[in-house]
Amino acid sequence: MAKTTSLWISRLFLLLLPLSQVNSDYSRVTSYDLMKCSYGERGSLTATCVNATPSFFKTTLYKFDHLDETLRCLNCTLDIIESNTFDLSGNQIKELDLQDSLITTLRPKAFMGLIFLKSLNISSNKIRSIFPGTFSGTKKIEILDISKNQISILSESGFAELTSLTNLTLRENQIQVMDIRAFDGLKALKNLDLSFNSISALNNSLENLTALEVLNLRHNDIRQLSGNEFFGLTKLYVLDLSENKLVSQFSIAMQPGNQLRTLSLAYNQIRILGFFATHLEALEQLDLKHNNISIISGRNPFESMLNLHSLDLSYNKLTEIETGKFSGLPQLRRLNCSYNKINNVLVTGVFSLQNLHTLDLSHNLISDLDYTALISRVPSLAYLRLEDNVLPCDLEKDMEKTFEEDNFKYVLFDNVVGSKKCVDKPVTKSTFKHIQDAYVESRADTVSGADVTIFILISILIVAVAVLFYLQYLFYKGIVVTGPKRVASTVQLIANDNDAKDEEFDIRGA
Repeated sequence: MAKTTSLWISRLFLLLLPLSQVNSDYSRVTSYDLMKCSYGERGSLTATCVNATPSFFKTTLYKFDHLDETLRCLNCTLDIIESNTFDLSGNQIKELDLQDSLITTLRPKAFMGLIFLKSLNISSNKIRSIFPGTFSGTKKIEILDISKNQISILSESGFAELTSLTNLTLRENQIQVMDIRAFDGLKALKNLDLSFNSISALNNSLENLTALEVLNLRHNDIRQLSGNEFFGLTKLYVLDLSENKLVSQFSIAMQPGNQLRTLSLAYNQIRILGFFATHLEALEQLDLKHNNISIISGRNPFESMLNLHSLDLSYNKLTEIETGKFSGLPQLRRLNCSYNKINNVLVTGVFSLQNLHTLDLSHNLISDLDYTALISRVPSLAYLRLEDNVLPCDLEKDMEKTFEEDNFKYVLFDNVVGSKKCVDKPVTKSTFKHIQDAYVESRADTVSGADVTIFILISILIVAVAVLFYLQYLFYKGIVVTGPKRVASTVQLIANDNDAKDEEFDIRGA
């Protein structure tokens, strides 16, 4: 019985063996047949290759020509891109999209032959390093996306051949170290995205990027800035240092005449905000939200920020605000101090915030506010937010009476269900009368400034006219007084001549 069973198994195996061989051959044929390149819709100038391997591009019957400006690879398994993989005769490819193609390694000269290439996307792969010479022969590349890979170290001169590169994206890698010469050769680079990495130090690696305009270092591990990291970036327009680990005692020094307009230090761990930057005269937006700032130290921590328009200090731990701390910001228009622990607003300093338009003090612990004194220092204020504080319930009516003739908007209490309301602590009539008088006086001071100027100019004009009339009078008087003397003198001279003639006649007669 055992022998019979064994015999049947042997026969069955012999029958199935040819079938398995056929299946294997069919599998290989099917796999190769699935690799194909095809032209897209009419006028798209796009070729799409599906299921390709590195060797397929040179064996495919598809001929790349001037109509194939874009090459996309879908569901490809490229693994290692060897030298000259894309050295395709007659191609004029300008955009190459190899994202999500399981690439692990780029050999030197990996893209040789793509002499017209301007945009290269190799994001969402498993690339670990960029070696020198990788991009040899592709000097025209302007846009390079290497995001979402596994790069941990940026080696020396990895991008040196890309002299025309303007946009480089390296976000969402694992970069920890950048060689001081990592970006050598990138003289045209304008946008650099290094966000969502693990960079702890910049090591002067950015100093030669003299054309850089936008630098994104969001979500890294930067703990300290010595001051000279961005010194040579005179054309930098936007600098994002949010979501790092800056605490205090950091420094940002820029060259005089730099172009920095936007600086974000949000979502760090800054506790004490003191003087931290030099030569930020062009800065317009400063974002410091979501830190641990409890103290704004120094007389003028925002020194040199003469053009700052917007300052965001929301979601910090401030307990009081002094207007004098912001008096060095003559162009400030929006100040956001919401979501702090502010219980005291102090009107300090000599200079007013002449251009402040919007002030947000909502979601704090303010229980008493001398709003007239505050407004006297911000004469252009048009919108004040105070909701979600602990203000007296009667304050709204009092402010309505005070501002009934002004185009001044304010929010005192939040209408959202469950939000914190006012407290039953009415403002007394004497207090309100004092506030109203102070407000009228402060408004009179600010409004009459123009009148005083006009009065002074008119007075000067009147004095000038009076002086002119007086000078004219003196001139006229001089003519009247001196005129007769000159006549008398002439007469006298004539008389003397006659006398002389008479004397001469008398002598001759004698």
